[in-house]
Amino acid sequence: MSDMLGTDRYYLEKDRIPVFIGKQGSQKKQFEEVFKCKLDINSNTGEVVVEDGEAVDNYVLSNVIHAINYGHSPTAALELRDENFVLDSIDVKTQVKDHKRLKIVMGRIIGKEGGTRRLIEEITKCSVAVNDSIVSTIGPYENIMLVHEALDMLISGSSHKSFYGFLERNRNKMDTGLM
Repeated sequence: MSDMLGTDRYYLEKDRIPVFIGKQGSQKKQFEEVFKCKLDINSNTGEVVVEDGEAVDNYVLSNVIHAINYGHSPTAALELRDENFVLDSIDVKTQVKDHKRLKIVMGRIIGKEGGTRRLIEEITKCSVAVNDSIVSTIGPYENIMLVHEALDMLISGSSHKSFYGFLERNRNKMDTGLM
């Protein structure tokens, strides 16, 4: 969100403020250097005020903030500087209305000890974060579309075998850029 004075304002989730700031402000400083701006962060409200930034950089920074709010690491979020990378999110609760079923579906997406989520990352070369009922991914657009389709399979009740098969069948296309 922008105001008339050339400052933009964004909001961090309270539990993500320390991730954005980093140890002794190191992450905040990196963001300021990368995006050529000054960041003022209110640790109580999560408000991030961006001063002196350029519109394109601020757009990317807003996506970085969204990614961090979804649970991505700053390193993964900074991949969004690459114009071929996008941030995608699926709010699973819009597709699964029953709370008990939602917990089951989210468990299927994460997998035992995070195994399914890690496998998605390994095969698709995308960063995957799961936060409450939202699954978000960062990666090349074509790979993100594949992840989205695969996740829709899991959400709609397809077996893990079908899900893994789908990802494996498409692995070569992703590796060679033939998507």
